[in-house]
Amino acid sequence: MKTAVQIARVLLGLIFLVIGLNGFYTFIPVPEYHPFMEIMVTSGLILFVKAIEVMAGLLLLLNRFVLAALLLLGPVVVNIALFHLLIDHRNWPIAIVNLLLYGILVINYWQYFKVFLQPKLN
Repeated sequence: MKTAVQIARVLLGLIFLVIGLNGFYTFIPVPEYHPFMEIMVTSGLILFVKAIEVMAGLLLLLNRFVLAALLLLGPVVVNIALFHLLIDHRNWPIAIVNLLLYGILVINYWQYFKVFLQPKLN
């Protein structure tokens, strides 16, 4: 299990680091944008998302602050999955891969996530 977690951490880190950097410097060709994605690009919101992806990807690759990286990537992974499931069906396999890798890591770090799910104790 430990090897699977390390592989998932490195793969997820690489995916988000490379794709995040591609948002700033296009070195991988991107297909024509869906209108929703066009709005994110023209408004500049995508730069914020890409910055989160790069930071979290680096944290995962460096194996530092992995829980913080997972907390940052949670909404990103869910939004990528929903975008490809509901809006633009191109590239849906990467959404599945992201969900699987993220799921492996969350299961491994579940003991730390449980703290967020406990009721407030005064």
